[in-house]
Amino acid sequence: MAKAKPTSKARTAAAAPKPKCKGKPSAQITPQARAKRSDAPLQCWAHSQAGRRCTATVSSREGEPIPIPYCDRHLKAGDGALRVVNHPLFGKALVARYDLPKGYRMAYWGLRGKCKSASVEDRAISFYPPDPKTGSNIDPKVPGGRTLKRNNYNGVLNPGETGDVVQYAACPGPGERQNMRSTFQYYGLRNGIIGGLEFVTLMPVPKDTQLLHWYGSGWWSERGIKRQDVGTKRYPAPQR
Repeated sequence: MAKAKPTSKARTAAAAPKPKCKGKPSAQITPQARAKRSDAPLQCWAHSQAGRRCTATVSSREGEPIPIPYCDRHLKAGDGALRVVNHPLFGKALVARYDLPKGYRMAYWGLRGKCKSASVEDRAISFYPPDPKTGSNIDPKVPGGRTLKRNNYNGVLNPGETGDVVQYAACPGPGERQNMRSTFQYYGLRNGIIGGLEFVTLMPVPKDTQLLHWYGSGWWSERGIKRQDVGTKRYPAPQR
């Protein structure tokens, strides 16, 4: 994931009202389908704390072809399948509230703007807006299909002062491995107000296990921080 360069400490997740989700209880969480451009509204990706899929629908907010796939309530409260907890060494951590399957999708989101000073913010990510017509970041003419180009950079997405919880997913340490990754599918418009980025689990994630993704090889050295394992007895991390 392309991280911004600042270096502040973790923030506490803002309090938000608990969403009231409807839907039949499910014994097993089913991975959501990838959000695609459609004239019909999308079903919210989030689940309740009891494991029920939210039945609210999501429509374009700023004219973008694919909106961040969370309803307004879950933009503010976060996905109930995820839980922000206190970490004994590193501020905050993101864990699974209950067992999550491989292929479970999550969306990081924030307010689009300029990268702030290193002393102010450390949870922003670079924003590469998708095609304004198709909503895709995939370009078949580009090797690998990704549209990560210098001329496509459009500031950063800052999750501060939002209900985003994916910002608290840590980076695995030397003895650990990631269990989620970004797919490079962004949401939003160039010069828009908000934007997002899709993440997906790479393996089943047991209850209370930390959700981890790779920050990039230069993230630690740029900040003068020594990379360490983040797993604990209460909130374990996948081991190498």
